[in-house]
Amino acid sequence: MRKLMGLMVSIALLAAVLTGCAGTSTSSSAASNTPAATEKSTPEQSDQDAGTWPRKYVDALGHEIVLEKKPERVALLFFRNFEHLFLLGESPVAATDLNVLDEWQSLAPYKDNEIADLGSIANPNLEKLLEVNPDLIIVVANRYEKYGEQLERIAPVIAVDSNENNWQGALREYGKIFGKEKKADSEIARIEKLIADSKEQLQAFKDKTFGVIMLGDKQFWGFTTQFIFSKENGLGLNPPGKYVNMTTKGEQVSLEGVAAMNLDYMFVADLSGSSKKLEGYLKNLESDSVWNSLGAIKNGHMYALDSSIAAGGPLAIELGVKTIIEKIMAK
Repeated sequence: MRKLMGLMVSIALLAAVLTGCAGTSTSSSAASNTPAATEKSTPEQSDQDAGTWPRKYVDALGHEIVLEKKPERVALLFFRNFEHLFLLGESPVAATDLNVLDEWQSLAPYKDNEIADLGSIANPNLEKLLEVNPDLIIVVANRYEKYGEQLERIAPVIAVDSNENNWQGALREYGKIFGKEKKADSEIARIEKLIADSKEQLQAFKDKTFGVIMLGDKQFWGFTTQFIFSKENGLGLNPPGKYVNMTTKGEQVSLEGVAAMNLDYMFVADLSGSSKKLEGYLKNLESDSVWNSLGAIKNGHMYALDSSIAAGGPLAIELGVKTIIEKIMAK
């Protein structure tokens, strides 16, 4: 009888979430329903980055959320930010778009983490989300309007920015969420040093041109990947001139447009994030006369990058910089 009553309560709660029959709530009101007890830091935590609890956090939409204690059961509904959690020593209990764990080399060390599959970012499985009982849900800001209030009936919700060119800012925000500000600053300093040291090594190639071409099904995109081309906080490599507008993320070009770039070095990746698809695209181009006329192809200066670079996360940047140094310096 007790089990039956429990099942009926669970069904009623799920129905309220999915149909929206419950009253309207806000991030701060949802947070106020969490337990009031605070989490005390152990001596080991205090030596590192324990943080203080409870704490108020203002998210990307200006919502104020009260975090009573360090989040331990986080549901992540934004695949670009897997890297930020992992780099801080955290892992979600549930997430959307788990395919990137298998597709992106930057996430390979974490692909066996126990993470419940919530489906796609466009249509998250709310029934599964309710089942895993998260204590915090993280969603990208531009998706909040679609299902944010539904999520708040399950757990407090934090909306994060989608700007992939600000990985330092994003990592610092996650540091605030998990009480790991010092860890975030330490990792930022480490990766920035890697970029600066690598930029110095690449000074010998300052008169060469480089391009990042994302390949799709008969598609070619010139990407303005910031950590590669930025003179201020990237490797400072020379982009391919007028064919890439450095004020935007990138632009689609024809194969003839790629040839007109006259690249000395070309890095390629797959638009959809699949290394297997990239292999197929490159195989199909082997017999193409225009492709084979490219200077980078004729000189053996075409290299593959992990497709995670398009997401602009810290682990992707670290892997991308190391790959570029390995390939370029080997020549």
